[in-house]
Parts: sequence; structure tokens; C-alpha cells
Amino acid sequence: MRRHAFLLALLLVASGAFAEGWDEIYTARLNGSATYLESRLTLKSAEADYAEYTKSYIPTVSINTGTSDSDTSYIVIGSDGITSGTLVPTITFEKILGGADLFFEAPVDISSGQISMVNPAVGVSRTLFPETAANKLDAQAALISAQASLLEIKNSIRTELATDVLDFIYYRRLLESNRENLEVLQKVRAATVDTTTQRELDKRILEAQKSILTATSALANIKDDVKNNADALYADITRLQSGWLASIKGAEPTSTMSIRALELSLAAAEKRKSFSILPYLPNPTIAASVYYNTDTSKVDWALSFTLSYDLFNKSENALSVLKREEYPTIYRLKLEDAQKELKDGIRQINEALESLELDKKIQEIDIADSEEEMAREEKLYSGGFVSEEDYVMAKIDLAILKIEAQKIDFDILVQQLKLAQYYDEAQ
Repeated sequence: MRRHAFLLALLLVASGAFAEGWDEIYTARLNGSATYLESRLTLKSAEADYAEYTKSYIPTVSINTGTSDSDTSYIVIGSDGITSGTLVPTITFEKILGGADLFFEAPVDISSGQISMVNPAVGVSRTLFPETAANKLDAQAALISAQASLLEIKNSIRTELATDVLDFIYYRRLLESNRENLEVLQKVRAATVDTTTQRELDKRILEAQKSILTATSALANIKDDVKNNADALYADITRLQSGWLASIKGAEPTSTMSIRALELSLAAAEKRKSFSILPYLPNPTIAASVYYNTDTSKVDWALSFTLSYDLFNKSENALSVLKREEYPTIYRLKLEDAQKELKDGIRQINEALESLELDKKIQEIDIADSEEEMAREEKLYSGGFVSEEDYVMAKIDLAILKIEAQKIDFDILVQQLKLAQYYDEAQ
């Protein structure tokens, strides 16, 4: 007997060792979510766009074969190797000095196997009306919005996984309890002769069968990653929940990352509205450069203008002006909606939590009453003053009440996790 018990203990330890925990399954669900993976890429893109404005001190280094249409702009390789061509190494600092690009270039010419430097230059270029401030605000808004979206997805998957685990624990316990209850009820029903008691027992049997059907169906809908690791995951939830819910102990949030992003978008739209005439104006790129002319051994300079302007473009300019005028109003309305959604969301969850706390107190009273009743029934049954039918039904009632009390605790935790999402996004 001891040997069998020892082997069973080893089996339980081994099965626990192979069980996956919260971190592994949560990570797997994240990596299995197309929405999460796409949101992560969106965040990377937003970070790169915003870095153009905040990290202008980091240059872009490039090498190209020149911009001329002549043959010397291309690397030509013949039977004797490289015979001609031009390489232009360039270092560019983008979006500095109010939206300008500063560049250094040192063209290298290859001709008949000889390598020489051609007219190294330093220059600066910028559009006449760059709108750098508005563009930076838009880039920052996009970055914060992407961060908020990724955080929301991660929290949603966390809540979904926790809900699956809690549902599995609840329905598994409900299924096991009702199977035991059904077996007992059927035995008692077979031995009962009183018709009134028979009807009551028939009702209880049908209720147990319905509960078994409900629990079986619910368990079938839960994913295998939870089914196969439910106990380990439940232990992890018990251990981790205090950290997940730490944020809700603070002051109620009045803003979130999403709201902050809308505020930045509104500020950018207002800047563009203040210069709404821009679509009707030419916006040339002005470039100034100083270069060393290797042919004349002199320092020369050049000033250039690049312009592209549509005199008639099927009302596109008018549409651009209209957008500049309307978007401040649009973002202002979106901001009001987001602020209202935040308040309503927190209020609705707090109301749900308050209702669940009342349910919990009611259930505690019912359980206390049922335990007292069960103690009396047990004494009376032992003394032969109460029928087995009444004793069994009182015992079943108490077991079901305790299961439902645990379900209330689970529902409270799920609502708290949803509430924590608002607090986390407010950080």
C-alpha cells in the first residue's frame, strides 16, 4: 500500500513538472494573436517615425552611384575589372534647425582604374513651410496611440486567459459535484415511496442533469492550453493577481494614453488650421551648398529651388483646406467621446463590482444559514428524526452554495482585471 502511495506521489510530481505555467501560455497566446503581432509592428514603425524628430543628431549614412545621367554615374565593370563610375558617400542629419536637412557628401570618381575625390560638399535644404511642429505632434500621437493599442491587447489577452482558467476551475468543480449529487439522488429516489418527496427528488435530478450538461458544454469550449494546465495556471493566478491589481488602489484615472494621443492630434490639427492657406501656396524646397571644386581648386557655392505646384488639380487643394479646417472639430469630438467612455467604463465596472460584493455578502449569509441547517439535519438524521431524503437534499444545497460563492469570487477578479486596464493605460 505504501509503495502504491509512493508511486502515485511520484506521478503527481512528474505531471506537475511537465505542466506549463502562466508565463509560457500567456506568451504563446500573444505570439498566436495576429492582432498583437501587427500591433507590435505598428509600434516599431511609430517609434521609427518619431525618432526622426527626437533623434535628429543620429545621421543617415548612405552610398549611391550618383545622380547624373551620364555614364560616369554608374559603376562599369569590364574585362579589366572596374573601369569607371562614381560613388557618393553621404551623411545626412534630417529634420534639424526647424525642419532642415544637413548633409555632407564626398563623391569618389573611378576612371581608367584611377580613384579621385570630386567636389566634396556640405549643404542644407528645407521646404519653405515645413510644418515640423505639427508633424512632430502627429508622430508623437501615433507613437502613444500604438503603445496604448499594444497595452490594451496584452491586457485583454491576460484577462481572457484568466477568465478561461477560472471558468475551467468552476465548471470542473460544478461537473464533479453534480455527478456525485446525481448518483446519490438517483439512489435515494429509487428507495423513496412518498409521492411528494419523489416529485422533489425528480426535480433535483433534472436540475443536476441540466447542470452537468451546462458544465460539459462550457468545458468543451475552453482551449486545450488551459485544460491541460489548469491547476498550475490557477496557482499562478492566485500568486500574480495582487501585482496585476496593484494599480487600482490609486486615484481614479482622468486620462489615458489614448486620450493623450487625441490631445496631441488635436494640437497638430489646430496648428495646421492656423495655416490652412498652405495648399494654395507654392512650397519650394530651398537648398544651399558649399563645395570644393577639385578642378579649379576653389571653394564654390550654390543655391537651388525645387518646386512642384499644380495650378489645377480637380479641387484637391480645396479639399486639403477643408480638412485643415474640419479636423480640429473632429478631434475635439473624438476627445470628448474618449473622456466620456473612460468615465462610463470605470463607472460600469465599479457598479458591477458593487453588485458582486453584495451578492457575495448574501451568499455568505446563505452559506452560514445552510451550515447551521446542515448541522441540525445531521443530528436529527443521526437520531432518526429526519428522512434520508431531506438530509441528502440539505447536503446538496450546501455544496452548490459553496460552488456558487467561489464563482462570485472569480467574477469579482475578472471585473477587477478589466478595471486595471484603465488604470494601466493611465500610467
